[in-house]
Parts: sequence; C-alpha cells; structure tokens
Amino acid sequence: MKDELRQGIEQINARLAVLLEEARRALRGEGEFGVENIRQLRNTIEKMAPILAQSPDLRRSHPEIASQLDLYKSQLNDLQTTIHKLRVMLLAQQASLHAGQSQNVAVSRWVSTLGRTR
Repeated sequence: MKDELRQGIEQINARLAVLLEEARRALRGEGEFGVENIRQLRNTIEKMAPILAQSPDLRRSHPEIASQLDLYKSQLNDLQTTIHKLRVMLLAQQASLHAGQSQNVAVSRWVSTLGRTR
C-alpha cells in the first residue's frame, strides 16, 4: 500500500510537471496549451483529490510521502500562477483582435464611402 501510494503520487507529480512545462512553453510562445491540455490537467488533479483529502492522516502514517505531497502543492501553486498569466495573455490578445476588427470595419466603411462618392 505504502509503495503504491508513493508511486501513484510520483506519477501524478510527473504528469503535473509535464503539463506545467507545456503551459510555460505556451507563455513563452513556444507551444500551445489547449483544451486537451486542460482536460489532462483536470484528470490529473482529480486523481490526486482523494489523496489530498487524506493528506493530514497520510503525513502522519506515511511520513516518507510528505516530500511528494509538498511537491504537488508547490506545483499547484506554480500552475495557478502560470494559468493566471496565460489568462492575462489571452485577454490581451482578445483585446488586440477586437481593436484590429474595429480598424477593419472602419477601413471597410471608408472604402465603401469612397466608392459611392466617385
């Protein structure tokens, strides 16, 4: 039980580390972090939920997994910060797209008006 628990947490931490790095790559413009990544992230976090619910008891009964639980918590904090940055980046891109769209509409109207005045 103890080894299975430790291995399970290690696997979850490894998967979370990969997803966190993919999110960071997206922030740097080196990759994408899309819907499938979010699904994988949700699944990974859901797998850890029952373990976290027992975390205080597990830390007492299995002190050897405390470092893995701490790593998970640290990665979640990093992920929260990274996802917030991704959200801000997406909002900025959305604003830029809206501004470009407004400019295109204005140019289209100008061209249309120019065509009618000739």
